[in-house]
Amino acid sequence: MSDHDIQLLALGASVGMYFMLLVQIVFGVLDDRRDRKAVRAAEARLQAARERADA
Repeated sequence: MSDHDIQLLALGASVGMYFMLLVQIVFGVLDDRRDRKAVRAAEARLQAARERADA
């Protein structure tokens, strides 16, 4: 294996790792948004239940 082949292999591995890291970050942000939306909906249901219980 020549030096050029080793460099291409290392470059491919590093680009692949950076791509996977980018995917993890993007889907992590989207998952956090979904979680926050679910928490807001649960808090709204809890607040509505409390208001019905007080009435």
